[in-house]
Amino acid sequence: MRNKKGLGILLLSLVFALSVFLTGCGSKSDSASGNSEDVTLRILTWNNNPEGTKLEGEIFKAFEKENPGIKVKPVYAPYDKYNDKFLTMSAGGDQPDLVWLQPSAMGQFVSKGVLMDLSDRKINKDEYMPNVLELGQVDGKQYALIRDASTQMIGYNKDMFDAAGVPYPKDDWTWDDFLDAAKKLTKVENGKTTQFGIENFYLSLLLTSNGGGLVSQDGKKVIIDSPETIEAVKFARDLINKYHVQPTSAQSQGMTNLFMTGKAAMKITGPWDWAEYNKNVKFKWDIVPVPAGKAGNISPAAYLPIGIGKSTKHPEEAYKLLQFLTTGKGQDIQAKIISAVPTVKRNADQITTMANAPENAKSLANILSEGKTVMTAPYIPAYSEIDSKFVPVTDNINLKNLDPAKELKKFADQVRRDYNLK
Repeated sequence: MRNKKGLGILLLSLVFALSVFLTGCGSKSDSASGNSEDVTLRILTWNNNPEGTKLEGEIFKAFEKENPGIKVKPVYAPYDKYNDKFLTMSAGGDQPDLVWLQPSAMGQFVSKGVLMDLSDRKINKDEYMPNVLELGQVDGKQYALIRDASTQMIGYNKDMFDAAGVPYPKDDWTWDDFLDAAKKLTKVENGKTTQFGIENFYLSLLLTSNGGGLVSQDGKKVIIDSPETIEAVKFARDLINKYHVQPTSAQSQGMTNLFMTGKAAMKITGPWDWAEYNKNVKFKWDIVPVPAGKAGNISPAAYLPIGIGKSTKHPEEAYKLLQFLTTGKGQDIQAKIISAVPTVKRNADQITTMANAPENAKSLANILSEGKTVMTAPYIPAYSEIDSKFVPVTDNINLKNLDPAKELKKFADQVRRDYNLK
């Protein structure tokens, strides 16, 4: 009996010692990886294009391979509801770890304290192209890093230009040149427009090229009723109501992708569309800069800031992903597969050789290298609200063919009162 009892005690002692040893080994393993289980990072985006989503996923998979134990889960919100969605998620305790940012909302997000301040992080400024890091700064603090920086251009259907006998647009063309081409490329049959000169001419492009806008760069002065802004809004209205080269809102209902389906000769576009064009259109196409207005051949900077949610439970892992996307291997991959213009110096010469780059991709490289893009959304808290209120004003001008000078004067005075601006 005594021998059996002693044997039992010995066995219990061995089991206890073995469990302590295994626990110690497990602790070392967890410490080495930094996690006892996989961390899942959610990144909020507005990209719901099937092809784009697939290609973005390849970048995330490359990150996951390089960082075992960290998974990436994209979360989608529609572009026009995007900012409200992020704020709602943040307020409800469901904030994503990382977030794509619309520049117009940067000031608002910072003022609400929903973005992490990255100023104390180690950022190698020498890796970036000139003036890129500044696009993610508000009041001198770094709240985002920039994944890609480009600008919007005009894509055009070369087959339609050839059929109409219209010369291809040149890089230094003007509003008058554009209008002349758009008129010749618009077709009307039996009182119905069957082909439009352009699918969409964003007002922001016209405002920039003409030296107009909503608020001055320092965020202190309202320029909504400036002569340059009024002229740009009038031109946008006339494209629809006077020259009929762009569809009305009624004509646009039920009609999507007019350019890709061969019903519009031109479209405002960017490198983010190139892959889809190359895969899905059956005509020859190319790109050209936005035509010059009074301010010359300049265009709004189109860039993608990415921030980290202030409430993330995984700040270190989130920053790893952010670095991967903005300076790491993600920069090399995106240039090859998604036509996203890299922001790092080492890839500055890849614009003309990016995946799906059209023949005149050099024109985009020239715009960027010559500093012809400008930031048009001052990082002030009120800018997003002002911009959202501006849209129905201009929509109403287009819909009812109203006088831009009168309507913009009323709106400008309202903005001055509501936001205490000059």
